[in-house]
Amino acid sequence: MRTVLTAAATAALFAAAIASPASAAGTQASEAGVSSSNAAGTASSAIKSNERNGSFDLQSHRGGRGEWTEESLAAFSNSLKLGVTTLELDTHLTKDGKIIVWHDDTIQANKCADTAPATAGDLEFPYVGDRVAELTLAQVKTLDCGYTQLPGYPEQEVIEGNRIAELRDVYRLAEEFNAKKVRFNVETKVEDGQPGGVGMVALTKAVVAEVLASGAADRTTIQSFDWSSLNLTKELAPELTLVALSSGNAWMQVGKPGAAPVLGGIDIDDYDGSLAKAAAAQGYDVISPTFNSVTPEMIAEAHELGVPVIPWTVNKRADMARLMDLGVDGIITDYPTRLRTLMEERGLKLPKAYAPRA
Repeated sequence: MRTVLTAAATAALFAAAIASPASAAGTQASEAGVSSSNAAGTASSAIKSNERNGSFDLQSHRGGRGEWTEESLAAFSNSLKLGVTTLELDTHLTKDGKIIVWHDDTIQANKCADTAPATAGDLEFPYVGDRVAELTLAQVKTLDCGYTQLPGYPEQEVIEGNRIAELRDVYRLAEEFNAKKVRFNVETKVEDGQPGGVGMVALTKAVVAEVLASGAADRTTIQSFDWSSLNLTKELAPELTLVALSSGNAWMQVGKPGAAPVLGGIDIDDYDGSLAKAAAAQGYDVISPTFNSVTPEMIAEAHELGVPVIPWTVNKRADMARLMDLGVDGIITDYPTRLRTLMEERGLKLPKAYAPRA
C-alpha cells in the first residue's frame, strides 16, 4: 500500500485540480446552517495542506454531454472555452488498432447514423449496431454521430455531422488552444462481459503509448471500471496517475464470496467492502465512485489514506452542492457550465478559460 504522503504527492500532480474544497465547502455549509463535519476535520494533514490552494476539479464528462454532442471535438473545444479543469473521455480500440474517443462498445442508432460504406461494395456496411472492435477506423469515420439530440438531454446542442475523434485528436486540440494546464481523464472502457481479457490488454497498451507520446502524460489520469487495466498501466508506466472507478457495492460484489473480475481479481471483502481501502492497497491514486454511493464515511476514510474522491456523474445542482459540502475533491458532470457557476458562487478558484490560437 502507498503511504498517505505518497498518495498526497501524487494528488498534487493534478496541478491543484483535485485538491479538497473542504475549507470553501465548509464555509458555505456553515452559512447555510448545514453540517459539514466531514469537510475538514477528518482528512489527513497531507490532504489539508492541499486544501489551502482553494481549487476544485471540474471534469467535463464526455466533453459536456448535457451541453454538446458527447465526445465531439466541438464539445471538448467548448469545454476549453468555458474553462474546465479536466476533459473526461472514453476510449475504445478499432479493429486496426486505432484509439477512438467514444463511450459505447457498439455503434448505437440513437447516437450515430450510417452515411456510406468506407469502400465501394463493403460487405460490412451498414455499420450501426456493430462492435467498435469489429470496425476499422475508416469505417468508423463514415458515421454521422451528430445527427440528432440525445434523448434525455434537452439542452444538448447538436454538433451536426460530427465524426468520432481519435485520442490523439483531443491532445492536438488542447495544443491548438495552448491549454497547458488542462488535464485529461482517459477511461479505458470495459467491453461488455470481458474484463481482464485480451481486448483490455490491447487497449491499455495502446492508450498508455499514446499518452506517453502526447507530451501531456503529467496531466493525464487513467481511469477504468476494469481494474486489470489499472494494474497493467501501473506496470507499463508507473508514473501515470490511476483512478479506480466504481458503480457501488453491488458492482464491487460486497458480501459475495470470491474475487470480482472487474476488480482485477481481488475480493472487496478482504478490504472490509471499502472502495478506498481496496484502491489504496492496489496502489491507485484516486477513487471515482458513482455519486449516489458517496457517504461522509467514504470521504473520511479515503482522505485518511490520502486518496481524493471525485464522483461521477453529477448533473443536478442540489447533488453538486451536497457533495461539495461533504468535501469531495472534484466532480465529473455532463453540465460543466452548471458546476462552474456553482463554484463561482462558492468563491472557489475557477479553471482557466482558453481561446484557440490566432
